[in-house]
Amino acid sequence: MNFHQTSTIQLSGNAFNNNLKLSKVTPQNIESVTKTMVDMIRRQKRIWRKEINDWQSARILRNSVDFPNNFYLQEVNDDAMMDPHLIAVTGNRTLRTTNKNFIFAIDGKKDDERTKYIEAKQWFEYALKYAHTTYYRGGICLFINGFKDGEITSIKHIPFGLYLPEQQMIINDFVGMGIDITKFDDILLHTQLSDEIGLLEKAFPYTCLKRHSWGSWDEFEELFGIPIRIAKVASQSETVKNEVAGWLEEMGSASYGVFPTGTEIEIKENTKGDAFNVFFQKIKALDAELSKLIVHQTMTTDNGSSKAQGSVHENTLNEIVKADEKDILGWLNDVLVPAMRKLGYKIPENSKIIVEQTKDPSEQIKIDGVLMSNGYVLKQTYIEEVYGVEIESMPNSNQSKEEKVNDSGKD
Repeated sequence: MNFHQTSTIQLSGNAFNNNLKLSKVTPQNIESVTKTMVDMIRRQKRIWRKEINDWQSARILRNSVDFPNNFYLQEVNDDAMMDPHLIAVTGNRTLRTTNKNFIFAIDGKKDDERTKYIEAKQWFEYALKYAHTTYYRGGICLFINGFKDGEITSIKHIPFGLYLPEQQMIINDFVGMGIDITKFDDILLHTQLSDEIGLLEKAFPYTCLKRHSWGSWDEFEELFGIPIRIAKVASQSETVKNEVAGWLEEMGSASYGVFPTGTEIEIKENTKGDAFNVFFQKIKALDAELSKLIVHQTMTTDNGSSKAQGSVHENTLNEIVKADEKDILGWLNDVLVPAMRKLGYKIPENSKIIVEQTKDPSEQIKIDGVLMSNGYVLKQTYIEEVYGVEIESMPNSNQSKEEKVNDSGKD
C-alpha cells in the first residue's frame, strides 16, 4: 500500500497566512513542519503553577527592546488571577464602573434613537468589560467579528499574549513581525485605559507568596493539627507491632478503636495553639497589599474598624471609579464611536456616549419637598420616572389651594 497523499492546511504562528504542505515524499519541508510544531507547542497554555523566577523571566521578555514578547507575562497574569481575593477586588472595581447606563447624548440630552445602538447589546457589554481589564492586563485589541444588517452583532478580544499594545500590533510568531491594526481601525480596536503592561505584573509576587503560605499552613495542619496517637505494645513481635499499627491507621478520624490487652494508647496534642497565626497573619497582610494595589484601600473588601474610617475608604474607591469612568468614556468616544461611523452607523459628530445620571429617590424626595413647599408643581411623568410609581391622577393646583383655605377656616 502506497501513501503519497499530499494535504494542504492553514495554520497560525510560523505558518500564519502561508500554506504548509505536509507530504511523505517531500522531506525538504521538514524545516517548515518543525517550525510550525514548535510554534504550536509554545502557544499551548501551560497550567502548572508559576513561581517568582517565571515572573522575572516573563518581565525580561516583555521589556525586550528588539523582540518584546507578551505571551509569557500573560500566562503569569493568568496564574495570578487564580487568587480569589484578587478576583474580588478587581471585580469590585470593574463592576462599579461598567454597571452604569451608557447612553448617546447630544448637547447633554439623551438621544433615544442612537442609544438603541448600544442599549442592552451583549457586544457593547463585552467591550466595556474587556476595556476595563486593561487596567490589570495592559493594552488589548478588540475585534469586531460579527456585523449583520448594518449592526454589530459580536465582538471578541485578541488573545492577550498575541498583542503588543505599544506597537499596536498582533504578532503572528514569536520573533517576527505581525499585523499593524491601525490599517483596520474599523474592526480592530486598540484598547488601553492605563499603561501597556497593567497592574497584574505588580500583583503576582503577592499571590505567589500567598499560595506558598497556604501550602505551608496545610503542611502545618497535617503535622500538628491532628493529635499524634502512640501505641505502646508489650509484645516484641514484629507481627503484633505491624498489626497494631494497621489498626491505628484504620481508625482514621474515629474516636475509638479495639486493641489487644496490654496495649496502651497515648495521645499527644499540640500545645502551641497560636502557631497558625504565622501563616494567617501573613495571608491577611498579602490580601491587604492586593487591595491597596487595585482599589487603593482595604475596608471595602475587609472589615473596617469604624464607620468614619469606612467612609474615607469608600470615598477613595469612589474617586478611583470616577477616574475609570472618565477613561472609559474617552475610549468609547475616541475609538469605538468613530469605528461605528466607519461601519455605517448614522451617528452625528456632536453625538457622544455619556453615563446617564440617575437620581437617588431618598435624596431627591428632600429636594422635591422643598420645591413643592415653595409652590412649584412637578410633572406626573417626572414623579413616575424618579420614584418608580404609577399615578392615576394628579391633584388640581387650584383645588389644593381651596382645600388649604377651608382647612384654615375650620381652625
